[in-house]
Amino acid sequence: MTTDNDVHDVAALRDAMVHELREQGAIQSEPVAAAFAAVPRHVFTPGELLEVAYGVDNAPIVKRDDNGLTLSSVSAPHLQAVMLEAAEIKPGMRVCEVGSGGYNAALLAELVGDNGRVTTVDIDPDIVERAGAFLHEAGYDHVHVMLADAERGVPEAAPFDRIIVTAGSWDIPPAWIEQLGDSARIVVPLRMKGTTRWIAFDRDSAGGLVSRDYGLCVFVPFQGAGSHTERTVTIEDGVVLRWDDEDLKVDRDALDR
Repeated sequence: MTTDNDVHDVAALRDAMVHELREQGAIQSEPVAAAFAAVPRHVFTPGELLEVAYGVDNAPIVKRDDNGLTLSSVSAPHLQAVMLEAAEIKPGMRVCEVGSGGYNAALLAELVGDNGRVTTVDIDPDIVERAGAFLHEAGYDHVHVMLADAERGVPEAAPFDRIIVTAGSWDIPPAWIEQLGDSARIVVPLRMKGTTRWIAFDRDSAGGLVSRDYGLCVFVPFQGAGSHTERTVTIEDGVVLRWDDEDLKVDRDALDR
């Protein structure tokens, strides 16, 4: 049961989150501030304390694999704000989000407005069902939630003015570039030599990509046809070593010692 005190607490926490994001420089524009002020983040993080849901650096885990590794999470507000500012989304735009969680799609819906269109796609049926349910609960039924392997993009909804990727990618599939409209932008986390950076690319007149901005980040790895074999070894609960070099030999026992 929701009480008046709960509603008051949520509003205060959301205002405090926006204020802190402004202070940190993650939010720099009024449209992004308004989006964060409007979307009820706690709806997309059930089971979490309100203070956790609205913590600017908190990324609640949604799903783990059998080894306890994270398969899906709701990204931290700080990272979402930085990437949305880099995307420079305007009212009326057509936006594709690769990697559904629901909350970021709702922020995108606020930014594009009534005349825009947001399509969010994920390869995991559980995540798609979850995103759709929470978007409905929060009043964002107009967001199009799709189950698909995003390696091929979403041709039926293209072209896009913006593509926002919320999973760690090893490359940019040709379909994503092909489905960008003229002068469009893609913001994608790319893993290079063990480090992931989100990079904002503009499509140029020749059909190529030109980088405009970047920042360090951490995302769960891409799944499906575009995934890359990432080796992991669990040292103990909560301590996992990841590496990209398939030829590197690892002595687990030595590491454990």
